[in-house]
Amino acid sequence: MSDEMQSLAKKYILVVEFALQELTLRNFPSEALGDKVRQIIDSVKSYLSDSKFYLNAGREATALASVSYAEGLLDSLRMMEFVDFNWRNVES
Repeated sequence: MSDEMQSLAKKYILVVEFALQELTLRNFPSEALGDKVRQIIDSVKSYLSDSKFYLNAGREATALASVSYAEGLLDSLRMMEFVDFNWRNVES
């Protein structure tokens, strides 16, 4: 099970990294909203960093949970049309 979680965590880390590289912000009706979106993106980056840390520490389940949070936040921003990017399919 640990090998499977490790493989999934690595895959999702790559997917989130690609999304962040491609991500563009949309125009916002207010600077306050733009600031909130940027704060969420900072949280995505923190969860991604945490995921890498936990993966290197052998805590695969925690790494997978952390990167899943990052992916969910990005998906939410995209669904609300605050950011643009495409999910890439990465082979595990």
